[in-house]
Amino acid sequence: MITLEVDGRTIEAKEDETLLTALRREGIAIPTLCHMEGLPPSGACRLCLVEVAGAPNLVSSCSYPVAAGMKVQTRSPRVVEARRMIVELLLASHPDDCLYCARSGRCDLQTLAQDMGVRQRSPQAKRAPQDMDISSPSIIRDPDKCILCGRCVRVCEETQGVAAIDFIGRGSKAYIGTAFNEGLNVSTCINCGQCVLVCPTGALTEHSYVNEVIAALADPTKMVVAQHAPAVSVTLAEEFGVKPGSDFDGKMVAALRLMGFDRVFDTSFTADLTIMEEGSELVHRVQNGGVLPMLTSCSPGWIKFVESFYPEFIPNLSTCKSPQQMMGALIKNLFAVKQNVDPAKIVSVSIMPCTAKKFECSRPEMGHEHVPDVDYVLTTRALAQLMRTFGVDLKAMHAETPDTPFGERSTAGKLFGATGGVMEASCPPSADSRASRKPSSTSTASPSGWRRPAG
Repeated sequence: MITLEVDGRTIEAKEDETLLTALRREGIAIPTLCHMEGLPPSGACRLCLVEVAGAPNLVSSCSYPVAAGMKVQTRSPRVVEARRMIVELLLASHPDDCLYCARSGRCDLQTLAQDMGVRQRSPQAKRAPQDMDISSPSIIRDPDKCILCGRCVRVCEETQGVAAIDFIGRGSKAYIGTAFNEGLNVSTCINCGQCVLVCPTGALTEHSYVNEVIAALADPTKMVVAQHAPAVSVTLAEEFGVKPGSDFDGKMVAALRLMGFDRVFDTSFTADLTIMEEGSELVHRVQNGGVLPMLTSCSPGWIKFVESFYPEFIPNLSTCKSPQQMMGALIKNLFAVKQNVDPAKIVSVSIMPCTAKKFECSRPEMGHEHVPDVDYVLTTRALAQLMRTFGVDLKAMHAETPDTPFGERSTAGKLFGATGGVMEASCPPSADSRASRKPSSTSTASPSGWRRPAG
């Protein structure tokens, strides 16, 4: 450990760490827009500037190493003025539609402007407007709101290994886009939504279907049916200010019925079906010399990743549908027959924690005779927005149980949904599969660098 002086007081730091890490550990707030924990610093936004004695210019604390005896000022007039100017320059060419932006109230740039007292636009700047990309069923890209922090590019390439987007052009003409500037729907995007998670502004948002669901609920000719993933009941509670980890499963079911959903099903039931079907398929492959190891097909982002980058592993994927699509098929077929309802009159709404599920339900094979098994997918954020639109107080609801026309779910199905998967591969690879460098049964990475992305 070494010692250095920060704002007149002495702190300790490790020799191999950056100023930003040391300062934040001591409770000193340093603003950033481009920094990502766990990844090397990029120093793109320059908001983390501090003043170091002896340095001719302000330095970016995210990339500047600590040194013994260093004297640092984080709140000097020079530092404060530089940070304010950076925020003003970012806002100079930023759209003035915060009231209508999906990230309003949760925008890092908006928060920084408020914290630094930037209340008016000093410099005036114009840049050529770019078209919004709404081609993806999962993600909407608005280049006009991009501040070129690079976080989406880094998480897509360095964390996910997809690289669907990157910087294009130079200088003032630089922007972030896809290969050949095509839509996300024809890019290598796997719809995982990690770019949406790290974007500090409204440049990347999920494709919301809240308005379509509201219209369906208002249509008396439609039977609107909901299914919800196990994890949603916990994350939804956090959206309403409840202690993280609280399970609002029963209250969520009651809220869905209050908003007008005719039936509410628990996807944990079809998680049980997935376990049984994939287990049976695995036994069949083992007994009949099928392709091993077998990999689960529950994650649509994972499926798209394999299809785009490692098509040689497609035979290893299970042929079973995901729990969402199994439930959708049951609703539009078995349930529709039992209720004597035309499947085209049923609006199936899935509530899932993953944006890739929006892509999954839009795949042409996920339906029958041009009737999709699942019509719309809402994420936890979208469901919270729907509840606020209808004025539902989730904490005041009395718990209710979901509909169970197909039978009761097991606790194993709930556990499967909460942990995120039934199996990666459930048997060791054969000698032939090892020779062909197929992935092991216990690892998501192979010697060739094959790995499963998040989402």
